[in-house]
Amino acid sequence: MIFKRNKPAPRQEVAAIEPVAADTAAEPSFIGRDTTVEGNISTAGEIHIEGELRGSIRAYTCLIDSEGQVNGGVSAQFVVVRGRVLGPITATHVTIQKGAHVEGNVVHEGLSIEHGAFVMGSITQSNLSDSNAHSSSYSAKFGNGYLPSNTNSENHYDAPLPDITLLKQTK
Repeated sequence: MIFKRNKPAPRQEVAAIEPVAADTAAEPSFIGRDTTVEGNISTAGEIHIEGELRGSIRAYTCLIDSEGQVNGGVSAQFVVVRGRVLGPITATHVTIQKGAHVEGNVVHEGLSIEHGAFVMGSITQSNLSDSNAHSSSYSAKFGNGYLPSNTNSENHYDAPLPDITLLKQTK
C-alpha cells in the first residue's frame, strides 16, 4: 500500500454547542452571493457563506467570505471571518481577517485578528473542552487590538451569550 489514510482525531467537546465530526468525504456547502437564507443551519462538515444568513450556524468549519453576512450565532470548531457577523461566535479556532466586521461576543481557544478587522464585543479565551478551565476576557474596539475589560467604561461590551447589545456609536 502506497498511501495510508490517517484515522481522524477524536472529537473535542465544546461548551455551549454540540460539536460535529468533520466529514472529510463531503464537499463544502455554499450559500451563494445572490442568496438569502432565513433559519438555522447545521452541518457535519464545512460551510461557506457568500450570501446572507439570518439565523445561526453550527458546523465543523465555517467560512464567512468577504461578501457574506451572518445575522446570528456561529458555533464551530474552526471559524474564518472575511465578511460580517452580527452575533456571537463560539469556536475552538477563530480567524478574523482584514476587512472583516464582527459585532458580538467571541469565545475561543485560539484567536487571530488581522490588522484592519473590525471587532466590537467581548473576547473570551477559554478552554472550551474543560468547563473548569481558566478563562480571560477582553473588550475589543475597532479591531486594532485588545482593550482590557473595564466595567466603568461607556464602551464596555459585556452581554451574556447569545444576547447582543450594540455599543454607543462613536463620532
